[in-house]
Parts: sequence; structure tokens; C-alpha cells
Amino acid sequence: MSGLSVEGAAAISAFVEELHNAAKRGPPMDEETLALRMLAAANTDADFDSSHIRSPFSANDTTRVVLDAGGDDKFAKFASLMFSDLEPPKEQVDKGKVPKPSPVVVEDPIGDETRGYDQKEAIKNFSYLKDAQSVCQMFTNIMLMQTNPGGFDITKEAAAAFNAQANLAYNAMAGPMAGVYNFSQGVRTKHDFTIPKSKVHDKLLDTMFDGMRLDDAHKKEIDSQISNFAKALKNITIDGEHSTVDFALRFGLTPAVNITADSSNAIWAFEPTTYLIYLTMDANAFTKSISKNNSEDRIQLKYEHVVTKFELNVDRFLKQRPKYNSMFETATGMNLKEYSDKLNKPVKK
Repeated sequence: MSGLSVEGAAAISAFVEELHNAAKRGPPMDEETLALRMLAAANTDADFDSSHIRSPFSANDTTRVVLDAGGDDKFAKFASLMFSDLEPPKEQVDKGKVPKPSPVVVEDPIGDETRGYDQKEAIKNFSYLKDAQSVCQMFTNIMLMQTNPGGFDITKEAAAAFNAQANLAYNAMAGPMAGVYNFSQGVRTKHDFTIPKSKVHDKLLDTMFDGMRLDDAHKKEIDSQISNFAKALKNITIDGEHSTVDFALRFGLTPAVNITADSSNAIWAFEPTTYLIYLTMDANAFTKSISKNNSEDRIQLKYEHVVTKFELNVDRFLKQRPKYNSMFETATGMNLKEYSDKLNKPVKK
């Protein structure tokens, strides 16, 4: 996993500002204005409103570069990526596209003795998580357009495509969404053992979700989501040039905490949290574990995963939500909630 460059961050900001400006039906925005806004934002706190800053260039100055040149084409490509993410993985693979694992939200409060929690408050927090994860998907797609404008062909570039998408999924949360999430360095764990092929899923679940306080019912539902994704990939070929295959999996949880520490007078506070699981698997082990043609009963399972805990800053997210909402409506014809309900996979007991 690697961070964003200054140039990459500037390009993301430019695309977001352009899309948001289109949503407001405003005039085209020039690069000088965007540069000034990004400079102001970089040197002030996150709540600073730089919208009043204007370019010193005259509106009649023909030397300026207007960012809406080819904008319709860029927006069309962006919308295509967003809509593709709503299609079942198998449909995407059949079209030669590279699917991303759908984000998951566990729609049960996680924590001991959560009886009596405020269900309305819990549901609100689940919706915040889903919406925030959809915005992460948006930023991932914006960066995909910048780094791989021609896209990927899954029949020829599967490993490179999955590795790029996983890296950008992390960068989206640790970069453009860094002000919306609080997070620290992830915990890395390596594994290397030989197990029966039938036990691969169980072993992955046990190791990746350790410490998240999920019960067996939740793990079973999550396994179903992962299995659907893996089945769609069973006929693809992993390029021999790549020794590993990377995936980034987002799992939203809402742990409930009794802030009174008194079980007889409980007051529940919710902590909307997304765990990003960055999985790096040996390419040979991955191919054998999903291939329908593999006759081996046992597989040497070699992989490592990094689990990074991203806690949602709800107040900060809600301040930005109207802007995100208008961008989703412009690009997809759906508001943020409508898109989120289609993208995120709910898990319940």
C-alpha cells in the first residue's frame, strides 16, 4: 500500500470540484481557481470555506485552461465505473471488467449485552457507514481514471488490475477521506500453512476477522458474500508475472458502548467503524483455491493481511454529505442513499 502523491491529490481535488460545480450548474472552473483553493485548503483547518477565492485571471483571458474540456467524456467514464460496481461480479467478469469486492455493513450493533439500545440511532449510524463507504468507492474510481485511464482487461491483466484497485481502495480512505475518518497504522499478519481446500474459507474468516467481535452467524453471512465474489473469478487466469494478488475488503460495523458502565442504567453510544482488510495472497494459492479444475485436496495457503480500523467522524461527514449527494445525483441519477443501498451488502443475524 502506498500513499498519494501531491500531483495525484491535486488531480482528485480538481475532478471533485469540477463535478461538484457541474452539479450546481455553475460555470466552468479554471485551473488557477482550483490551485488557489487547494493552496488555501492546505494551509488552513479542514472547516475553512475557500469558495470565495477567485482566480486573478480575467474571465475574458483566453490563455487560461478550462477544466471542462472533455468533461462530458470524463463524467461518462466515471458514471460507467460507478454503475459497473452495482452489477453482480459475474456480470462484470463476463463483460471483461474487473469487479471490486462490494463493501459490507453488519447491520447489528456489535457489543456485549446490547439489549435496550436505541434502534433508530443504530439504523442512522448504519446508513452513515453505507454512505461513507460509497464515497470511498467514488474516490477509488476517480483515482482509477487517473492512474489507468484505459481501464483493465480482466482476461489479460487480472492480477495487475486487482492489485491496483486494492491499493487505490486504501488510498481513497487514507487520502481524500482522511478528514472524515480517524485511523492509525494497520496491523499486519502473515500466514503460511497447508490445509484442506474445503477449509480455506473458514481459515480466512477466522484470521481476518479476529478481534472484531463477530459471531458465527455474521461470519456465515460474510462468507456468503466473499464466496459469490470468488465464484465469479474461477475462470480467470492470473498472469505469471505476478506472484501475488491483492484485494481490499471494506467491512462496516457499529460497535455499541455503554457509556455509563452501569448495566441497569445503560446509555448506548455508537461508534461507526469501517475495517479495511488488505489481503495479499500468493497467486498460485489463490488460483488453486478458486479454480473448479483444481483436483488437489490440500492447498498451501500463503497470504498476509493488514487490518486498518477507520472510525467515522460523523459530524465531519455530515458537513460534507450535501456536496457528495449532489455529485452522486449528477453522475448517476441517484442520490447518495439510493446508490449506497445498492452498493453495500447488508449482513444481519
